[in-house]
Amino acid sequence: MSQIIKKSEPTKLIPPIDREFLEKIETFTCAMGCFWGPDCRFGVMDGVVRTRVGYAGGTNPNPTYHNIGDHIETIQIDYDPQKISYKEMLEIFWKNHNTARKVWKRQYASALFYQDEYQEQLARASRDKIASVMDEKVYTEVISLDKFYLAEMYHQKYHLQGYEELMSEYREIYPDTMDIVNSTSAARVNGYIGGYADLSQLEAEFSKLGLSEDKITFLKKIFDRNRSYGCSA
Repeated sequence: MSQIIKKSEPTKLIPPIDREFLEKIETFTCAMGCFWGPDCRFGVMDGVVRTRVGYAGGTNPNPTYHNIGDHIETIQIDYDPQKISYKEMLEIFWKNHNTARKVWKRQYASALFYQDEYQEQLARASRDKIASVMDEKVYTEVISLDKFYLAEMYHQKYHLQGYEELMSEYREIYPDTMDIVNSTSAARVNGYIGGYADLSQLEAEFSKLGLSEDKITFLKKIFDRNRSYGCSA
């Protein structure tokens, strides 16, 4: 009698927040220095669907972290335009890093990458507005997005990956690592670990994250500790 081999399937249900249907998704691409922090900050925002970090803005083909060439550490954010607009994404970008800082290495440059004329107009207008009210030079570049190269997996959801207790549960839900990268739940938890958002938002999303009760309790302890220490990634 021949043995029937079943295809491996997730042992846990897909988180409710990852099953929400959206009619339209748009993408915001930017660079704010090291990409770990922005991945946390944008990941907890209502309206953000998924985040991923990588490299853009350079000429070196197939860049890697140790061979980045003239590329910049970059983050892409897919978002629901019904909940948050491109203009609001720009406001968050400008408020949360020092655009007047001249970086010692292009890798950590400040940049806005546009994908169409609409994004270019808004990005340039916002840069001009910031420059008009600052006493210092604004070093932020506005660049046409040619290609985005996904960074190595150890950079994706970096703070979440530091907690095997949580990652083991995500691997049960998503055997394919790219599905964790694309998970709204994982983006939220990565941001909560970084100390962003507030407790009321975390508590409101408990049931939607798809994590077991003991992992939710564990996450809350991490969140409370990082907030009390003033830790934000």
